[in-house]
Amino acid sequence: MTDNSSDFAAAKKAKYIASIIYLLVFTFIVGGSYINQQMTPENQEIQNLENKITN
Repeated sequence: MTDNSSDFAAAKKAKYIASIIYLLVFTFIVGGSYINQQMTPENQEIQNLENKITN
């Protein structure tokens, strides 16, 4: 019985580690996409025009 519970604990720990890695990778991809979208030349031109209008 002890061997079976240690297998369960090991599997639970592996799932936990995999979920943390998945979240880190997902955050990296989504964050990079968001930053890339904010840095496009079209958005920079729009922002420059908005700044000229408000000043």
